[in-house]
Amino acid sequence: MASQSPHHHHCCCCGTPVSWAATGTDAAEPTTQQSVGSGSPPALGGPPTIGSDPAGEGAPEPDGGIQLPPPIPNPVCLDCATTATTTTGDPIDPPPTSSGASVPPATIPDSGPNPVVVDGVTCWRVGTDDRWQLARDAVGCDSAREFLRRHTDADGTPLRWFGIDHRGSPQQMRIDPDGVVDLLSFCETFGSGTAFEIETARPASPIEPPVVDVQRVTASRSTHDTPQVSALTAEPAPRRVVVSIDAVETIAVTPQPTVATPDPGATTQQLDRYGQLAAVAPGVINPSGLETLLRTPDPQARATAVEIFESVLAATATSGLTAISSLVDCLDAGRVSTLYALRSLAHIAELYPDIVADEVDPVIDTVTADSRLVAAAATRLLLYVAEHNPGAVLDAVPAFGSLLAPTPTRARRQALATVGLLAKPHPGAVRPLVPQLCSLLDTDDTAFRISSTAALGRVTAAYPAAATPAVPTLVAQLDADHPELRANAVGVLGDIAREYPTDIAPYTDELAARLTDDDPTVRSNTAGAFARIASVKPRHVEPFTDALIELLDDEWTRSRVHACWALGRCDATAAADALAECHHTDPEESVRQRAAWALERIE
Repeated sequence: MASQSPHHHHCCCCGTPVSWAATGTDAAEPTTQQSVGSGSPPALGGPPTIGSDPAGEGAPEPDGGIQLPPPIPNPVCLDCATTATTTTGDPIDPPPTSSGASVPPATIPDSGPNPVVVDGVTCWRVGTDDRWQLARDAVGCDSAREFLRRHTDADGTPLRWFGIDHRGSPQQMRIDPDGVVDLLSFCETFGSGTAFEIETARPASPIEPPVVDVQRVTASRSTHDTPQVSALTAEPAPRRVVVSIDAVETIAVTPQPTVATPDPGATTQQLDRYGQLAAVAPGVINPSGLETLLRTPDPQARATAVEIFESVLAATATSGLTAISSLVDCLDAGRVSTLYALRSLAHIAELYPDIVADEVDPVIDTVTADSRLVAAAATRLLLYVAEHNPGAVLDAVPAFGSLLAPTPTRARRQALATVGLLAKPHPGAVRPLVPQLCSLLDTDDTAFRISSTAALGRVTAAYPAAATPAVPTLVAQLDADHPELRANAVGVLGDIAREYPTDIAPYTDELAARLTDDDPTVRSNTAGAFARIASVKPRHVEPFTDALIELLDDEWTRSRVHACWALGRCDATAAADALAECHHTDPEESVRQRAAWALERIE
């Protein structure tokens, strides 16, 4: 057999890279595995060859098999081959591994079990009795002879029926469907932007360009007795093609095409059709050409271009890094252009917030837009930037303040989340929004209240007086069903009590119920609030000495520390023994130290 260059494959059972050498030696060849990003089609070593089964059985070889050029179709690695069993579950001898043996020809052994099973997958022994390998069956063949025939094209070249998906697992890449269900199930296993190649029967019209968005034609639209499928061609002027399922011989994943962008003089209809392609298969769009369209003076073309760009960047945000300034210029080009430009910039900001941070000023101007969609896109963008660089969006605080209202919307939720991020490093900048934050506590939306109390807590940690008007409303949250809301409310009350304990002291009865809360953070925050109240109003805390003593055995370290703190400040002599026990036996040094401090106060 003529010497051929090594051919790299992946194991069609486990995905491990394998390399079969068609020479007389087993020379070590480095193999590389192509990584495929999430949502991308499986990697192909090259364009798959699709062809119908050869008409004949092939030329018989002396061993009774069919001689084919290596490599064998759908190879299985040695590790998987060693786990193979017969169809009844009996173990088989592993393939030979003698050094210097050449790759077995794609023939059929005269003896031994065939087929075999690897982890529930049917495989065929290919080679000779002395030297064989396993190959995975992709179409459910009844014999090894049929396997070799159906897994090669008309020229005798092995067909690649499997590729490796983004998880590194084998993924079937070609089928000859029996019906619409089989075809659609196959397509649905890939990302929406995957391109396919359809091979049709001879009487049918061939489909030359790759297609995307394969879907069933509804009965109301079909005039044929047999089911039909439609697909969108991946070309600059996409067409919707329809083919009868009876005419489909095979459908296969094809290497991702890159479709050129229509020129700036393209008609509105052409751009709209191109936009349809971008919506269902953004990965095939060439983003570089879209930048030219973004700068066209035609407002309609620019609006369509920025909408197309948003679809592309939703899939691959990196492609928009060079177009940020052009997208920013579209923010004052009408509501539609503004919306899609903001969405595009948000996609970029999610991955590259620092790059977009320099362009936030014109974005801030759109936060208070009349359109809810525009406001939602703007606040989403600013939230992404604030997560990494809060200072970059400080100028948006007044706009956020005008946006906040008790009725939640997507824009308000995102604005509130951003305010919460700003409040921690910049509480002074957020302090003017405290009245709006307090007003949000009256809403029925639990998540909205949680975010509000979180932002309030970060402000009151620096400015305890800021939220004193909201004390009754915060007390009302102590009975909330959600533990995070109860914890936040108690935390804010505790922050206020640090400077204004007399404002919180009248509510010790309401607070006391939270000393036995199921949530450890609630218990800890409540004990801390009692400690601060006890600093000036110990008599308000003394009735709850027993509950605080119980907290000395709490599993939560902070609860035990805060309980020691509260007991010491209210001179709880009844707690002396329990505090002494903590001082000597508690596993945490912070608890032992605070217990010693409390004992010293009591004694």
